[in-house]
Amino acid sequence: MKEDVCTSRKAAELLGVTPRTIQLWADAGILDSWKTPGGHRRFYLSAVQKLSEEILEGRSPSLADTKMPKNEIVFPTPARVQPVKVLVVDDDKTLLRLYELTIQSWGLPVELALANDGYHGLIEVGRFNPDLLILDLQMPNIDGFSVIEVLKKQNLLEQMLLMIISGLDENALSEHNPLPDECTVIQKPIPFLKIRQQVENILVSR
Repeated sequence: MKEDVCTSRKAAELLGVTPRTIQLWADAGILDSWKTPGGHRRFYLSAVQKLSEEILEGRSPSLADTKMPKNEIVFPTPARVQPVKVLVVDDDKTLLRLYELTIQSWGLPVELALANDGYHGLIEVGRFNPDLLILDLQMPNIDGFSVIEVLKKQNLLEQMLLMIISGLDENALSEHNPLPDECTVIQKPIPFLKIRQQVENILVSR
């Protein structure tokens, strides 16, 4: 008996996410899929159900014990000012806490989302639609390079600013696929002044 299958839209309904998020997960290999001769994605219902259970348990398919940090921290927003949506993806939970405390101290209209690996980073991109993505490159499972490739494939880099904060030097970076010309690449430690300038530039442009 042939196993039941579903469309991207139906998978999105079952998982409580947008169809774009489903496309991101499929491109990243988070959710197995295939395409019909007409180019439409199809998913096994059993795979959708399995992923649903893993998300509810706070784990990814191959990172079973990883718990997601608090997804969204909303800072006070002055009336009629659209907040800047900032997504930080880094596997160091101490650094995520530092991002949270520092950005909160600025007193700027910011909505902050945190993800502690590339898998959850892609989930947050689909859910949160960030204006500014701050991305680490060295992460387990789905690293920052893979996240960038998925975003490029989905033409999503055009919709956000990308700041790469990494401990890799130029020689190490050259061993990987070239990074997008539009992104800003900065070596650690975290350049909070430059991040604040990016946030302020986004606010001024609105």
